Amino acid sequence: RPPRSTQSRSSAASDVYKRQSLKYLFDYKDGKIKKGLGIGCILDDYYVYKQGEFNMFLGLDNVGKTNWIIWYLTALSKKYKKKWCIWSGENKVGQLKRDIIQFWVGSNIKELKKSEIENYHTIINKYFYFIDNRKLYDHKQLLKIFEETECDGGFIDPFTGLNHNRRVAQFDRNYQICNDVREFCNRTKKTIYISIHPQTEAARRVYPPDHPLNGHIQAPRKADCEGGQVFPNRVDNFLCLHRLVAHKELWMQSEVYIYKIKDKETGGKPTNLAEPLRFDYNSGLGFTIGGNNVLK
Repeated sequence: RPPRSTQSRSSAASDVYKRQSLKYLFDYKDGKIKKGLGIGCILDDYYVYKQGEFNMFLGLDNVGKTNWIIWYLTALSKKYKKKWCIWSGENKVGQLKRDIIQFWVGSNIKELKKSEIENYHTIINKYFYFIDNRKLYDHKQLLKIFEETECDGGFIDPFTGLNHNRRVAQFDRNYQICNDVREFCNRTKKTIYISIHPQTEAARRVYPPDHPLNGHIQAPRKADCEGGQVFPNRVDNFLCLHRLVAHKELWMQSEVYIYKIKDKETGGKPTNLAEPLRFDYNSGLGFTIGGNNVLK
């Protein structure tokens, strides 16, 4: 039988959970459930920022996953003062800061004076902290840095760049990582974004001959993740970023598929598989959709 002090703590915790759940039910009845934050375009109908959620972005190599996610985080920083801690194992920090400045200003960095570049460099440093990518980290080390950094969330780019424990079976390891990330989000209320690549087979799947996009590579599906369905099962939101790199007209448009939104009450819903959201690269000056540049 547990000690009386342990029983008391357990009972107190149970009472807290009961009060929290009852408050949620009353708030739901009264229409007071807080919605996520949009960035001011059609994406808001499908995907919004929510505090303390676990987000994953699937995509083939060279489709611009990092660029689009960094743009999205920049929009949240400029509109809501959100701060991010980023580990990007495949991109130079200088290149990422160049992209952020160009998104922020809406001008090519070559058109700016050095004094202006210095000024905007100072501004974006308030919202973006980059972890030195010369060192390999495991997920626990990165989560520890995210927790100790003054930020609203962290970005791991990509998952395959982590220093995994190879002595543990891939399936068990991936589930443990997802559990650790989810526990981190619940405890710290910080939002996590992770980019991930699909299995090799996804790069061979092309549109059939009777399709208007005949021969072009199709967007990966949820189960195409390296490691399989583990990740879609455990995340709150699961998106896919794709680009028809060999298409004459669409090669500079990023396709965004929203495959999973766990909590639709706070905003968001899956997109139609045949109708992705298409964002124009806009010469690297901030993605546009329907001519709308949310950062302008």
